[in-house]
Amino acid sequence: MKNSRFFGILSFFYIVVCAVSLFAQSRLPAQRGAVSSDKKNRPVHIDGKELPPSLYINPSPEALPAGYRSIVLGMDFEAVKDALKKDGLFGYRGERDVSLLPGENRVLIETSSAGYLARCWFQFYENKLYTIIINFNPEKIDFYSVLTELLKKYGEPASLSPETVYWQNADISLNLERPVSLKYMDMHIFNALADKSSVEESAAEILRSHILDAL
Repeated sequence: MKNSRFFGILSFFYIVVCAVSLFAQSRLPAQRGAVSSDKKNRPVHIDGKELPPSLYINPSPEALPAGYRSIVLGMDFEAVKDALKKDGLFGYRGERDVSLLPGENRVLIETSSAGYLARCWFQFYENKLYTIIINFNPEKIDFYSVLTELLKKYGEPASLSPETVYWQNADISLNLERPVSLKYMDMHIFNALADKSSVEESAAEILRSHILDAL
């Protein structure tokens, strides 16, 4: 009799413990969801501005742009000059804004405007535009506004840091840098120049080694 009563009490406690355990497990997903939600809703600030809780990042991004306004990577030197003449936003003044860079077949156009754009650079190699740098006037266009538009169009960036955000594919690199600068780069020409530079450095090092060996 005593044994049956003991086992009855033990069974009762076992059932209670199981019920409490199941209830606790059912509550965990909801609690985790609440913590995750709190983290998502925690405000993020850029340039002193609070980002909206649901900053839109395009899940089906557009193709990366090959340039800004009518200026496109791959254009030849004369075509870029004509486009700049027709677009008063850049403040192009003609041949005085053109200069030769150190190295072979490199030309630079530098423009300056007192409007929405500050200084802009257009760099050529073998008569092809391969780098565009657009500096916005930070008093009129801020970093956060440009970032918001880029996320809406081109989706999640390849890399993000407090100073630089960039998107990249096999053909084009698009960099947003502080204070408010956009850089468009032709990756094929950039990589070719990088490889050429490495070869030239290797050749110079070999020559240096031969000169030292002759001592």
